[in-house]
Amino acid sequence: MKTNYETACPTDRYIIFYVLNLTARNIMRLISWNVMGGYGGHMSAQVEQLKNLQPDVVALQEVTAKTAPTYREQLKAAGYYSIVDSFQSVKYLTRLRSNSFGELIASRWPLISSPLKFDVPWPEKVLSCFIIGPWGDVLLHTAHIPSGDYNNVKKIETLEGIYKALANPAQYPRILCGDFSTPQEELPDGRIVTWGQKRKRTGEIVLQKYWGQRWDTGERNILEKLSEYDLVDVYRKLYLNRPEYSLYETTDGQRTGRRYDHVFASESLNPVECRYLHYLREKKLSGHSAIEVEFKPHLAQTNPRQLLNMTVEESEQ
Repeated sequence: MKTNYETACPTDRYIIFYVLNLTARNIMRLISWNVMGGYGGHMSAQVEQLKNLQPDVVALQEVTAKTAPTYREQLKAAGYYSIVDSFQSVKYLTRLRSNSFGELIASRWPLISSPLKFDVPWPEKVLSCFIIGPWGDVLLHTAHIPSGDYNNVKKIETLEGIYKALANPAQYPRILCGDFSTPQEELPDGRIVTWGQKRKRTGEIVLQKYWGQRWDTGERNILEKLSEYDLVDVYRKLYLNRPEYSLYETTDGQRTGRRYDHVFASESLNPVECRYLHYLREKKLSGHSAIEVEFKPHLAQTNPRQLLNMTVEESEQ
């Protein structure tokens, strides 16, 4: 008797799914989106849009402990059977504010929580897991960096904690995605302006007095120096200095575009397309545009067809 999808156990179903559906194409699609806690009750509409887009992996930021169960239920109904959220690892949920923001990752492939710990002020702001995909294991991190306007030093402490954890050689290909609340500005020549800097009336860009150096270093470590550890800004890798924004902020009546939402990834994952889905923001489903990346990973660590053959042989015995 041969194994088929309907009669297979859950583990075998994943293997069959790899072979029948994923080896026919060589693309892994990721969407990272700051959903802003459901943005006025739009959770169902947000999930419906994700269902239509059909990414393989979804990383959501600013999910709350209250909205996480609804997201989990609706994403599961949309075909994302493996889901983790950052509230699962919080020991005492009662210590969280009712609107405390965390992260959620949903995948069509199995997810396994990562033991990696981040030394950050609010642990629920960072979520890590392994994606057990057809090209081998991929370590995915998603994060939401709190705004410096309201959280002062918490923002830079979170950036520092993420950099400290990731500024090391990695055994597995990695992805880091989310809302990083930086940079302040990207110049046409490719230079970035951090929130540790300011522009003088003459146009000269200088460090903020007293605290500027620490903030500038913390932001640049994520945006630029993680590339030394095989975590490269995917959008900038593909499109160099092409201007882009993921949200707009209004200050003193002036509307300014910022590219706060990023995906950083290992070279071996071979990103080939990266786009900001502005229509989701324009539909007022969030204040942020989602970012979508298509990867064509190189060699797999595990051959799913071999695993399927082993399963079939065992079932025939």
